[in-house]
Amino acid sequence: MKILMITHRFPPSFGGIEHHTYLFSKELAKKGYDVTIYTTNSLTNEDVLSLPFLNRRVQKPNLPKKSKIDNIIVNRFDITIRYWSFNYIPELFKSLRNNSHEFDIIHAHGYSNLSSLVGCYYANKYNRPFILTSHDMEIADNFPLDAKIFKKIYDRNIGRYLIKKSEKLIALTEDQIQQYIDRGGDPNKIKIIPNGIELSKYVKKEPDRNILSKFGIQDEDRLLLFVGRIEKYKGIQDLIEFINKIERMEDRPNVKLIIIGEDAGYKGELEKLARKLRVDDKIIFAQTVSEKEKIELFYRADIFPFPSKMEGFGIVLLEAMATNTLCIGYSIPAIKKIINNKENGILVDNKSEFFDKILYFLKNKDAKSKIEKVALDEIGKYDIKNVVEKLLDLYAKVY
Repeated sequence: MKILMITHRFPPSFGGIEHHTYLFSKELAKKGYDVTIYTTNSLTNEDVLSLPFLNRRVQKPNLPKKSKIDNIIVNRFDITIRYWSFNYIPELFKSLRNNSHEFDIIHAHGYSNLSSLVGCYYANKYNRPFILTSHDMEIADNFPLDAKIFKKIYDRNIGRYLIKKSEKLIALTEDQIQQYIDRGGDPNKIKIIPNGIELSKYVKKEPDRNILSKFGIQDEDRLLLFVGRIEKYKGIQDLIEFINKIERMEDRPNVKLIIIGEDAGYKGELEKLARKLRVDDKIIFAQTVSEKEKIELFYRADIFPFPSKMEGFGIVLLEAMATNTLCIGYSIPAIKKIINNKENGILVDNKSEFFDKILYFLKNKDAKSKIEKVALDEIGKYDIKNVVEKLLDLYAKVY
């Protein structure tokens, strides 16, 4: 079976969709399937020329146009220009026009991507099954008015076409089923297939002192860890405010916050906030790290606070659970799919409660350990080896 995966970005780009597409593709390739990726020559929004900022200078990453990663054929194409998630990628569209007939299944990742729409069109033209994993169909409340207007127009027209013409629709969570239905999706086409992780990589080892020393982490430090793209809607600014609150307490633990993730244009604001609140010495911007370093930091962390209020599916929550680290997140549908409150993690409703729970579990190790153990016992169902079988079952129904 020849499978074409269409995704906006692919590793070394850092993010949930990138990691999801890579893991599924890697596992399919291991099983002997012929997997090809169509993606862009982009790592972040900062290396793409964007409307209306045509005078902004950008530097494209030096990535090979064609490569092989873990037996996955990766084709990268330059983005000419972007408007929010709508990217004009002429060479990618041309390749879809010329090559779509060569694949048995075309599987696109991303509801709001023009590449998904073009892939859907040519899949239908050449009578090839087209599968869509939306990942998320909502946008954050803090997006500008023009983006919100454009999104409404897209949902009512182009988005409906994309969903209608998809042979199968993959939802990561229960709430995404309703998102599909609200845009005209047929419930009989929809199947839930969650994200997964390579559980074998998260085996507990002795602490690597060299890695911890590299990031300035001392034995006495109580560590909060955030992993994700550095954007405003992710809520990292709330964590910096929490550090400031802790620093003003009399009987305060020695807490540091380490932030792993690519800057999507918001890092400067966070650094400014940290300086203003005089906690910049407590904030560590690790940005991109190796997988080994990331896993080591997950194990070292005391708590994994995840203050995002808009997610498709939090892979990073699975990584935290696999490394026996307590997760605290907002009670939104995507996070509630993973966390059962007070059982395998903690759900909160507002900033005040978020801060109180962080402080409580920093001081109550036994209560923290009890929840972490339940999470570790449950994580096996998200092993990519198990999850990919659900995808293969879906492929078998359309192939």
